Amino acid sequence: MNSANKFAETTTIVAADQCISTVVDGETVILHQDAGEYYSVNEVGTLIWELIQQPQTLDDISRAIVAEYDVAYEQCQRDVSEVLAEMANENLVRFDE
Repeated sequence: MNSANKFAETTTIVAADQCISTVVDGETVILHQDAGEYYSVNEVGTLIWELIQQPQTLDDISRAIVAEYDVAYEQCQRDVSEVLAEMANENLVRFDE
Protein backbone atom coordinates (compact mmCIF):
# COMPACT_ATOMS: atom_id res chain seq x y z
CA MET A 1 0.00 0.00 0.00
CA ASN A 2 2.81 2.38 -0.76
CA SER A 3 1.03 4.11 -3.62
CA ALA A 4 -0.62 7.39 -2.65
CA ASN A 5 -3.11 6.79 -5.48
CA LYS A 6 -4.10 3.36 -4.14
CA PHE A 7 -7.52 4.46 -2.92
CA ALA A 8 -10.48 5.57 -4.98
CA GLU A 9 -12.44 8.66 -3.89
CA THR A 10 -15.29 6.32 -2.99
CA THR A 11 -13.18 3.96 -0.87
CA THR A 12 -14.71 3.81 2.59
CA ILE A 13 -12.31 4.07 5.52
CA VAL A 14 -12.98 3.45 9.21
CA ALA A 15 -10.78 3.19 12.28
CA ALA A 16 -9.98 -0.37 13.32
CA ASP A 17 -12.08 -1.69 16.22
CA GLN A 18 -9.04 -2.66 18.27
CA CYS A 19 -7.73 0.94 18.44
CA ILE A 20 -8.37 3.45 21.19
CA SER A 21 -7.10 7.01 21.26
CA THR A 22 -6.76 10.19 23.25
CA VAL A 23 -5.68 13.74 22.41
CA VAL A 24 -2.58 15.07 24.16
CA ASP A 25 -1.40 18.63 23.44
CA GLY A 26 -3.23 18.77 20.09
CA GLU A 27 -1.89 15.43 18.87
CA THR A 28 -3.72 12.13 18.97
CA VAL A 29 -2.08 9.10 20.56
CA ILE A 30 -3.52 5.84 19.24
CA LEU A 31 -3.11 2.49 20.98
CA HIS A 32 -3.52 -0.63 18.87
CA GLN A 33 -4.67 -2.94 21.66
CA ASP A 34 -3.91 -6.24 19.91
CA ALA A 35 -0.37 -5.21 18.93
CA GLY A 36 0.34 -3.25 22.10
CA GLU A 37 1.77 -0.44 19.95
CA TYR A 38 1.28 3.32 20.34
CA TYR A 39 1.14 5.74 17.43
CA SER A 40 1.00 9.52 17.37
CA VAL A 41 -0.50 11.79 14.69
CA ASN A 42 -0.27 15.56 14.25
CA GLU A 43 -3.12 18.08 14.03
CA VAL A 44 -4.21 17.06 10.51
CA GLY A 45 -3.81 13.39 11.39
CA THR A 46 -5.99 14.05 14.43
CA LEU A 47 -8.74 15.46 12.19
CA ILE A 48 -8.48 12.43 9.90
CA TRP A 49 -8.63 10.10 12.92
CA GLU A 50 -11.69 11.92 14.31
CA LEU A 51 -13.44 11.72 10.94
CA ILE A 52 -12.85 7.99 10.52
CA GLN A 53 -14.41 7.06 13.82
CA GLN A 54 -17.41 6.60 11.53
CA PRO A 55 -17.04 5.20 7.98
CA GLN A 56 -15.98 7.96 5.58
CA THR A 57 -14.94 8.05 1.95
CA LEU A 58 -11.60 9.45 0.85
CA ASP A 59 -13.58 12.24 -0.81
CA ASP A 60 -15.44 13.06 2.45
CA ILE A 61 -12.19 13.24 4.41
CA SER A 62 -10.45 15.35 1.77
CA ARG A 63 -13.34 17.82 1.57
CA ALA A 64 -13.42 18.19 5.37
CA ILE A 65 -9.71 18.98 5.46
CA VAL A 66 -9.95 21.44 2.54
CA ALA A 67 -12.75 23.20 4.45
CA GLU A 68 -10.51 23.45 7.53
CA TYR A 69 -7.10 24.21 5.99
CA ASP A 70 -5.76 26.26 3.06
CA VAL A 71 -4.89 23.39 0.73
CA ALA A 72 -5.91 22.42 -2.81
CA TYR A 73 -8.27 19.45 -3.04
CA GLU A 74 -5.96 17.36 -5.28
CA GLN A 75 -2.94 17.88 -3.00
CA CYS A 76 -5.07 17.18 0.05
CA GLN A 77 -6.38 13.95 -1.42
CA ARG A 78 -2.84 12.74 -2.20
CA ASP A 79 -1.68 13.60 1.33
CA VAL A 80 -4.72 11.98 2.96
CA SER A 81 -4.16 8.83 0.86
CA GLU A 82 -0.57 8.71 2.07
CA VAL A 83 -1.58 9.07 5.74
CA LEU A 84 -4.26 6.41 5.33
CA ALA A 85 -1.80 4.05 3.65
CA GLU A 86 0.55 4.47 6.62
CA MET A 87 -2.33 3.82 9.02
CA ALA A 88 -3.31 0.75 6.98
CA ASN A 89 0.25 -0.57 7.16
CA GLU A 90 -0.05 -0.43 10.97
CA ASN A 91 -3.56 -2.00 10.91
CA LEU A 92 -5.12 1.14 12.38
CA VAL A 93 -7.85 1.36 9.72
CA ARG A 94 -10.06 -0.83 7.56
CA PHE A 95 -10.98 -0.18 3.92
CA ASP A 96 -14.05 -1.12 1.91
CA GLU A 97 -13.77 -0.57 -1.83
